[in-house]
Amino acid sequence: MRTKMNEEKWRRFYFGQRNILDFVITFAILLVAAGASTLLVKLSNSSANVAAVFTLAVLLVAWSTEGFGWGIIASIIGVFAVNYAFTAPYYEFNFTSAGYPVIFISLLLIAVITSATTGNVKRQARRAKASEQSVRRLYDFSQKLASAQDTEQMVQLTMQYLHEQLDSPILYVKNSDGILNNQELVYGEIGKFVSDSIEHSAVSDCFRHICDTGAGTTYSPFARFRYIPLTCSGKMLGCIGLLWQDKKVEPEELEHVRAILAQTGISLERQMLTEERNRAAMAADRESMRSNLLRSISHDLRTPLTGIIGASAAIEENGDRIGRTETKKLAADIHEDAEWLLRMVENLLSVTRVSQTPELKKSEEAAEEVIGEAVVRCKKRFPDAQIRVQLPEEMLFIPMDVTLIVQVLINLIENAIRYAGTPVDISLKRVGNSAEFSVRDFGSGIEENKRAKLFESVQVQSDSRRGGLGIGLTLCHSIIAAHGGTICETNQPDGGARFVFTLPLEEET
Repeated sequence: MRTKMNEEKWRRFYFGQRNILDFVITFAILLVAAGASTLLVKLSNSSANVAAVFTLAVLLVAWSTEGFGWGIIASIIGVFAVNYAFTAPYYEFNFTSAGYPVIFISLLLIAVITSATTGNVKRQARRAKASEQSVRRLYDFSQKLASAQDTEQMVQLTMQYLHEQLDSPILYVKNSDGILNNQELVYGEIGKFVSDSIEHSAVSDCFRHICDTGAGTTYSPFARFRYIPLTCSGKMLGCIGLLWQDKKVEPEELEHVRAILAQTGISLERQMLTEERNRAAMAADRESMRSNLLRSISHDLRTPLTGIIGASAAIEENGDRIGRTETKKLAADIHEDAEWLLRMVENLLSVTRVSQTPELKKSEEAAEEVIGEAVVRCKKRFPDAQIRVQLPEEMLFIPMDVTLIVQVLINLIENAIRYAGTPVDISLKRVGNSAEFSVRDFGSGIEENKRAKLFESVQVQSDSRRGGLGIGLTLCHSIIAAHGGTICETNQPDGGARFVFTLPLEEET
């Protein structure tokens, strides 16, 4: 499929080369026929078989050459050769001899019939080959289309394919105002194309009538491009513009384009349905996460607030009667509950930071210092806690958001202290291209019925004064995922739970 100018050049070149080849073939076959006839005459002293030899020669010429011309020329030359060299009087033309008209007409008919038959066979063979190539190209295109990641890539693949096959500039317009607002996608050089009112009118007609518009059609025929709708299930997805203004469009070529666009339309619709389904699933996940977060907040805030209200009310109403020791204990409870609320607020701020920041601001930090910061802060809240740290000999520098990773370690250490007591073991080591952090307690481990959704929902401990694990583990999972790492939990054979998370040692590019 070529432009008209390139096609004409190719056609002239092809036929020029083909005519030279056909001339050589015709001359060679007739020369061989003449030699064979001369040999037969000398061997048999009879020219009875000469006509048959030249008949065979005409058949071979008609079968080996293009069209009717060379076969007819061969039949005429054959008649003259038989008459001149192999019919008495020899080496003289005698067009009145008996049987001459029959030989001439027979050779002529043989040439025409053979040329027509072989020409038809060759045309069918060429069409079959072209059809096979077209099917192969369509198959390759469908394979590429199936591997496309999104609708934009599908459109680009379609434009590239059509541009290569048609050798023509390609436009894609997603909506009727695309050209008016200079939003068309272009593949190939379009010269001095301007988004003028004629092109805009052709595009608008294409979207309005869902049919071909522009050059070569009844709608906006003076447009430079021919616009073909890209549809699926009667729904307009966009339109493709082809620069066919100065080119005669073959029906087969147009049907091939429509087949490509139909295949693209089906793929686009399937991709859009997949994207819509994914968006719905993501919306459902967000809604579930929001519900879990609200449930977690309401659960974790209610208990300490109730304790603060109760203790403060007891001090206010009975401060003179309950004594100094009891008052100090109630104040300590209020302080502890207030610290719990502060940590909840820190977790909520971290959740907001992770969910609203498209890309975390990371810097390379020493992992040992991050662990040290988390341990110091936990020791302030739990002065009597025994926290054991095991570090590697090499210094590990990890790209991370320090504040968030410290928050992860604090959550894991506090959960271990609160629900399993001490000691708590913290370890760090290098595993491949990642740093592996481990926080282990020596309690009873996590109950099996809670492990499946440990990082997704609220896990409540009935014997905990301040409720469950809250949003802590959910937050940990979100932070580690945002860093490109993983987090998991395992119950140890000798008792206790072990939380392990990894962080990449190198920033992904």
